[in-house]
Order: sequence, then structure tokens, then C-alpha cells
Amino acid sequence: MPELPEVQTIVNDLQPLLVNKFIVRIKIIDHRLKELAEANNQLLIINQPIINLFRRAKNLVIQLANGYYLVAHLKMTGQLVWLNQQTWLAGGHPTKDLADQALPHWPNKSTRLMFELSDGSQLFFNDTRKFGWLKLMNQQQWTDYQQSLGLEPLEKTFLLTALESIIKQHPRSKIKPLLLNQHQIAGLGNIYVDESLFMARIRPNRLAGKIKLLEIKKLHHSIIDVLTRAIASRGTSFSDYRDGQGQRGNFSRQLQVYGRGQQACFNCGGPLTKIKLAGRGTHFCPHCQK
Repeated sequence: MPELPEVQTIVNDLQPLLVNKFIVRIKIIDHRLKELAEANNQLLIINQPIINLFRRAKNLVIQLANGYYLVAHLKMTGQLVWLNQQTWLAGGHPTKDLADQALPHWPNKSTRLMFELSDGSQLFFNDTRKFGWLKLMNQQQWTDYQQSLGLEPLEKTFLLTALESIIKQHPRSKIKPLLLNQHQIAGLGNIYVDESLFMARIRPNRLAGKIKLLEIKKLHHSIIDVLTRAIASRGTSFSDYRDGQGQRGNFSRQLQVYGRGQQACFNCGGPLTKIKLAGRGTHFCPHCQK
């Protein structure tokens, strides 16, 4: 599933292509998105200028001039694909289309919805396994939804004191599952939590209540540093992500522990360990992380 850096990369690429355009036609292919096909909802979307495209947590959000929001979550296999007559940009789960250097053909069998834009371009929401979603929200619904999400780790509100408070309030929680909790910190996922904990030298199965203030300071710095570098590298790729240009993210070259179970630690040379924690594969160095 794309995490914060991957979704931000897609937003950065698609934003100049969508902002100040407007949707002139909606074609619903998957009946599970039938709510968007309702006449009242189409009136709220069609011919409304797109005034912003941004990320909140792991969601990509299209903001319309009338105060409504189209909120997308790509989940495991989702894609957003922008296409005109000359070129295309796509981000999300890879398919043969994203690896093809020629102009691909969309819609295809994974396409769930298509927007036609005012400049003649098209935006496709593709999702092979159909776990992703795209919803229209009014201002109150968007506000309520945001309240269910935690702090943004790259915003000014993510202060050291904020992270300290989250950790202190959950002393019996293991630190990795706590960091993965989207109600506490939004956008973090398996890759970047493993990397941040390694950088801070904290074991992922440590109880939050046992983590000292100096370690919290290191963790706060690590989270910001890892995410910032990951965005600069256009995210991380294994088998489940392409950026807005259909390319693999380059942060995989900088990974210290994630996906490297039993390989040598770059810091001490000892073997890294992989365990299952909160249902997720978890990687750490038993020597460097305490």
C-alpha cells in the first residue's frame, strides 16, 4: 500500500495537470462507485473548477471550488492515471501498462471510473482488486473524516511534545503498532516505521512506556528525516508502487533494514532480524536497536 511519500509523489506530479481544470464528464464502470453516478452528485462535480490537489494521510484529495472534495485511497492495487493525446502520468500499483514506454490504452479491465477534463485530458481510477475507494465529501463530511486521522508528521503540528504525548498516553502499546495507528500519526506505514525506528535505535517491540525522552527526540527527528528523504527519492518500490511518471521509487536504495531480514546490518555488520508484529513483517537489528 502506498504510504505518505508515495502518495505525496503522485500528488506532486498530478497537481499541475489538474488544478484549474474542471471535470466535464464522469463515466462510472464499477457499480461500487455508483454513488458518484447519482444525478445530484454529478451536479456537484461536473463543471466545478479543481482548485487544489493535496494529500491527507494516505489519501489523495481533489478539492473543488464549491467546497466539495473527491477523496481517493489507492489501497493495495489502486492507480490514478492521467492521459492526453501525447503522454500519460500514472501512480500507484504497477501493471504492464505502467512498464510500457509506448502510449498505453485506457480504460482497461482494471478501470473503475473515468473523468474527462476540460482540456481534453482524462483521469482514470484503476484498481485490479477493487479495495481502493473514491468518495465525494461535503465540507462537514471532510472535516469529520479528518478528525479520525492523526497528526501529519511533516506538518508544524508534529512537535516533539506531540509525539511525546502520544507515546506517554499509550504506555502499554508496543512502539511500532502505535506508530502505525493512523488515528495517532497519519501516513506512516510498515516501511517508514521500520526505517525510523532503526535510525532512532529503538526496537519495534519495545513498550512505549519504556522509551526515554532522549529516545523520543531521536525518533521524532528520524521520522521527519526518513519521510523527507523518501519524498525526495520519489518513494520506495518493491512490487507494489510506481510514481506519477510510472517509475519505481528510488528510496529502496537507501533502506537500512526493511526487506533485509538476515542480511548484514550496515551499522554493526551483524544479521538483521525479521519478526511478525501486529500482523506485519518487521525488520530490525538486535544489536543496534535496544
